[in-house]
Amino acid sequence: MVQPFNNLSEANGGGPPAGPRPTAPPMDPPSPANDGQYVDFLVLGNKENYLVRAERKAILDSNTGLAQMLSAGGGGDSKHVVRDVDRNNFETFVRYLETKFIKFASATHTLEMLELATRYQCRQLEIYCVKELDLNLHVDHVLEVYRALWFYNSIAPPKVPPSGPKRRSRCPRAHKGAAHTSTGPLTPEEYFAALLTNCLQLIDMHAEEVFGQEAMLTLRFPELEMIVKRDALQLSSETVLLDLLARWSLEDCKRKHIDPTAENRRRALGALCYAPRYLTMTRREFDAARERIELLDPAESQLVSDILTGGMRRSAANLTPEQQALVARFRAPRPDFPLLPVQLSARSQPRNYPKKMRKAAEEAERARDGPKKGCCNRLLLNCCSVFACIFD
Repeated sequence: MVQPFNNLSEANGGGPPAGPRPTAPPMDPPSPANDGQYVDFLVLGNKENYLVRAERKAILDSNTGLAQMLSAGGGGDSKHVVRDVDRNNFETFVRYLETKFIKFASATHTLEMLELATRYQCRQLEIYCVKELDLNLHVDHVLEVYRALWFYNSIAPPKVPPSGPKRRSRCPRAHKGAAHTSTGPLTPEEYFAALLTNCLQLIDMHAEEVFGQEAMLTLRFPELEMIVKRDALQLSSETVLLDLLARWSLEDCKRKHIDPTAENRRRALGALCYAPRYLTMTRREFDAARERIELLDPAESQLVSDILTGGMRRSAANLTPEQQALVARFRAPRPDFPLLPVQLSARSQPRNYPKKMRKAAEEAERARDGPKKGCCNRLLLNCCSVFACIFD
């Protein structure tokens, strides 16, 4: 082991060494605790930098972005720089790669860890975070989760929520086949879509409470549109939805620094002006809402007023196709119950919801499939099950 020059002269009993002193710092001997077993990540902060030490093998075996970082360096470099991350969250992420365990402090913390998991392509942690968010999904932070999902994946909820078999077959072979044809989410992208569906389902169930939150006024138009256009919103009156649209349009005009005239507010809402079911309201409710904000043009407003007062003498044949479609839309009642969520955790288990709600979800699914199609499918499946049991 090479020692610094000053130690050599003192060991020989002499004074300071003759000649120029070395200007380079002495080389530190390799630490026995870090002989390739560990790797150090230097987390750069605004004022201070932090060092996070991790097990090299655990990082390389994780098949994440951090593993690619180590592999790109040839595997011999023991220090790597990490930028634009929270030190505590990054250390929690590293410890998860080592132990496969993580303790979430809150929904916000879970979303922050989901962001790290997505950034470093840790698919296992992505699914873990989605399940944790679904387990603790609550009205108080459902909009926070809902908005975060827009930044992780292309937003498109599943067209048909995955559901389990409605009837258990007595044939063992049928059970074996069903076990290999699960329709639940498998990839992180499918989990993202399922969690989005569950967020919207929870908003449907508690629409009035969610609509009263200030966070609704900060939604971007696409985010607001996805919620407002839902048919299964559980509202005591359409005036709740009208109140939300009135407040959001006013805030949007303020954000854009434009005069909040009725025309500008209608322009901000666009097609959302037709989202309320006006013909399910009373005439008094409609007049009170119209005094606050005029979402419909004069002709449309007069059409709704005539129908509500019963003074409309024109038959449906005298209406234009556009007016007929508008009237049908405004008259459509909302369902008594929303659909069931996608089962991602113990919270979204179907048995946790009322029996009437489960029954309504089954009837909605049968109506979506169609009576003839459903009967034929059930008959065909029953025949196949019988033949499979006979020849098994």
